Amino acid sequence: MVVAVRRNVAGLVVVFVGAAIVQLAISGTYLRYVKPGMRWMLLAAGVILILLAVADVLADTRRKPAGEHVEHADDGHGHHGLPRAAWLLLIPVFALLVVDPPALGADAAQRQSPVAAKPVEPKGNSWLAKSAQGNAPVPLAVRDYAVWAVWEKESMKGRSFQLTGFVTPGKNGSWYVSRIGLTCCVADGTAFMVEARGQAAPPKNQWVTVTGEWAEPTKRTDGDVAALTVSEVKTVTAPANPYE
Repeated sequence: MVVAVRRNVAGLVVVFVGAAIVQLAISGTYLRYVKPGMRWMLLAAGVILILLAVADVLADTRRKPAGEHVEHADDGHGHHGLPRAAWLLLIPVFALLVVDPPALGADAAQRQSPVAAKPVEPKGNSWLAKSAQGNAPVPLAVRDYAVWAVWEKESMKGRSFQLTGFVTPGKNGSWYVSRIGLTCCVADGTAFMVEARGQAAPPKNQWVTVTGEWAEPTKRTDGDVAALTVSEVKTVTAPANPYE
């Protein structure tokens, strides 16, 4: 009977884990951890965990003869027969359900270099080079501007752009418009940073939409940093998906 109870409680723990994963996917909180395209995989994983745990408990219950009982000594297990330390597994599960974790921000960006790495293969922004040189600023992802402003200068010169990101303080009063780019999840998050010139720095981690004109990149010993001569800074709320 003890073994059955242990499996029942262990199954309950797995159910809680599956429920937490499903809740993250449904609520949109999963965007703090992984890319949007992984939502359905998270939902599937959570549902499968719940179904497997329930099926295992039901199957094990049916296999146990009625009235079976095994005496055991107190060996560090709770009164349900599960090691007391195992209950600690529920702490991060409940934390996921209750606590709304912040997305990676300025602190994570400051630990990385603002230098734009040269792309292995140029992404190609011919659409921008061929588009009309009008006065309307071109909305652009921070990660695209951070790369193109350094490695594809000719198509960027004389153009106005609009970027949205969070404020990352730099040295000597400088600051950056930043976004974290994900390949898969926050564990591989890469900071993309554009130096903002001509305007005072808003508070750290404040989300802003800046409008300005391409500027010559800042030279550093480790490479060049994309820059924008900012004419307007507008504070905005953080997007539902803070990553690019």
